Amino acid sequence: MSFASLKHEQLASFAERLCEFGKSAGEAGLVVAAEKLSDATGRDRDQLSTDLMRIYRDSASSEAFSLLYELNHEGVLRLIFHHLRRSFYVVDAADVLQEVFFNIYRYPFKFKADRPSSFRNWTHSIIRNTALKHARRAQRNHAVSLSTSAEKEQRDELPLELEDLGAASPLDATVEREAHEGLIGAWMLYLHYYLHAYRCLTPREKRALYLVEVDGLPYKESAAELKIRVENLKMMIFRARRKIHTIMKRQFTTGQNALDRRVVTGAAQVNEPQGGRI
Repeated sequence: MSFASLKHEQLASFAERLCEFGKSAGEAGLVVAAEKLSDATGRDRDQLSTDLMRIYRDSASSEAFSLLYELNHEGVLRLIFHHLRRSFYVVDAADVLQEVFFNIYRYPFKFKADRPSSFRNWTHSIIRNTALKHARRAQRNHAVSLSTSAEKEQRDELPLELEDLGAASPLDATVEREAHEGLIGAWMLYLHYYLHAYRCLTPREKRALYLVEVDGLPYKESAAELKIRVENLKMMIFRARRKIHTIMKRQFTTGQNALDRRVVTGAAQVNEPQGGRI
């Protein structure tokens, strides 16, 4: 996977936004990377992607994820085409690209930034597995032969009937319903934790976050509303988001530990000898 081939004007705009984000996030490495972006080596670009992924993992920053996507999506797409060349059936590379970055968005906690090439290596695995899954799905959905073993010699003369993609088995319906119910439950739990974390913010942080994320006001207008400088507003937003992320992470960890203890206790009670029998 190589660095996105941004044009000169795109590169300048990207570097400017990267520098601004690095300053607001307190990441000096991003500021340095932005200043020498046009002359960056492959190792420098790997390090930049790894740093952006680490920041997104730790802060859930949408700006970090946006910069990460812009920096890498063309390289990811080229690698997807490389993997799909081995597939006999047609697969939409755009669908694979969307799912790759959706997986990156959903599972940042699985990322370990222990070396400059960590993001590239981690993403390679996601790309390979996602492309293989789509290729296998295309193969299953292509055509189903109606011939039997007794008619094997006539198989080439029998017509092929396309699989009815709209038909759903009872098992599919059950799985879909359970997945939908599980998604609703997880989303409600997430909102509950987010509300608790939001209430822990100061009134000023709540107001700043509301103006930017709910009202959708630009930073300049939000800063004028709060009567502070834009730089101070960006730092306030970053700290508020980090505070929410930290509180929610602590709550999820506490809940998981409590669940694990209940499972272990239940298993111990089930395996406990009853009535003194050996």
